[in-house]
Amino acid sequence: MNRAFSACLAILALTCTAHCAAQVDLGFPKVPEHVVNVPPKVPGRGAEMGARLYAPEGPGPFPAVVLSHTSGPLQQHMFQWAQRLLSAGYAVLVVDHLGPRNRNSNLDHGVSVTEYAQDDVAGMRHLRSLPFVDGKRIAQMGFSYGAMAGLREASAGFRAKNLDAERFAAIVSVYPWCNQQVGRTRQDHQFNFYGDTDVPLLVVLGADDDEADPRSCVEQAQANAAKGLPVEFTVLPGTTHAFDHTWMQSPVVTQQAGHSVTYRYNPESVEATWRLTVAFLARHLAGGPTPRPGHPPA
Repeated sequence: MNRAFSACLAILALTCTAHCAAQVDLGFPKVPEHVVNVPPKVPGRGAEMGARLYAPEGPGPFPAVVLSHTSGPLQQHMFQWAQRLLSAGYAVLVVDHLGPRNRNSNLDHGVSVTEYAQDDVAGMRHLRSLPFVDGKRIAQMGFSYGAMAGLREASAGFRAKNLDAERFAAIVSVYPWCNQQVGRTRQDHQFNFYGDTDVPLLVVLGADDDEADPRSCVEQAQANAAKGLPVEFTVLPGTTHAFDHTWMQSPVVTQQAGHSVTYRYNPESVEATWRLTVAFLARHLAGGPTPRPGHPPA
């Protein structure tokens, strides 16, 4: 049986330098507490609040992954990814960026991408304090807004200015908004993919993503790769934004900024993303577990 822990989160404002956004102390305890179970793999969209830490049985030390969620609250898909990673031999920390700030949505961008990134680093620091985690083998995997944070975390300049130069060993960014294609105003949520990526980075995009258009991601990834920077990217055909949300068995269409946006669960793209991710992490978290890309046990 797998060992699973949850860590409570608390709001504690911290003093921050003039060069970074206001930080929130996630309140990770020194020792994980409160045994919890990974939710079953069934469709559902209910919010799951509170950071959760999962680790395989045994003393470790295990490689670990910090999971960073979307602009919405924690939902079932995040725990499904946690279950996959756990079954492959990784400790997994699911960070809640909104609950500690008394929010259940970030559609207004009230919590900045930079703050998401700072939360991820707080999670990494907590993982390093645990004896069953290998502090040198910690990756970040983000989705949408959390993926935007991951792109920034891969930037040497951004880390130096905002993250005390803290560095993940590898980063996986799934359906991020990369860079604004009209105006490139560099507002906080609009420009995320920089030209100084020095952390191994995998970017997974949907060809049919009409919320976060993949074109600027491809453009920047190609430019970085041409400079010899450690960037890989994949564009999945027939794939929309939020393609891993199991509750969207039928397409969901919304109106955003005067145009329609379609979301659709795509199990084939989920499996493709998993295969890419587990192989990528095995390559870049040296000495990591043997990849097991099949379905985890229910």
